[in-house]
Amino acid sequence: MLLYKPTVFQRDGELCGNICHDCLSDLMSNKLPKFALANNMWIGNIPQELSILSLPERILVSLYYPAAYVVKLYPKRKGAIHWDPRSLNYGVHSNVSTYHLNTSDVAKMVDGQLLPPTPRILTATIGVTIIGPKNLPERCMPSMLIVSQHRVRCALQFLKHENPLYHNTTIQ
Repeated sequence: MLLYKPTVFQRDGELCGNICHDCLSDLMSNKLPKFALANNMWIGNIPQELSILSLPERILVSLYYPAAYVVKLYPKRKGAIHWDPRSLNYGVHSNVSTYHLNTSDVAKMVDGQLLPPTPRILTATIGVTIIGPKNLPERCMPSMLIVSQHRVRCALQFLKHENPLYHNTTIQ
């Protein structure tokens, strides 16, 4: 069996890994799972230029946009004043929310081939709810929503060179 090595771990001296129900069912029936690496489903590692992008940076280099992202943030420990960035992913939970979007503004921003779009795309597509003490100091805020111009430019240059969908884009 061909497995992606970083997903395999050892527990009590045995090799283990996580597998979805559909794949397990196929394997138990002696069939090749439809999403198996051996079924040409592996596209490779995510390039460094793209893997380091934060959520807003991914939006800025995208050709297509979701209706909205809703990010609900709160510290892992109740009553915590400082946020430990290493445990941020464990303290971020999500739920489904709906927001009224100004669709005409969104349409204006996504029209055309000029990348990155104006920063207004971020406020139009990301809603952030922070749950915690009032007047939480800005220095305690997580860095997952910060945008680096350098990372965005490098990602766009990489995409323009490597992805045919980006060949006709103009990087501003």
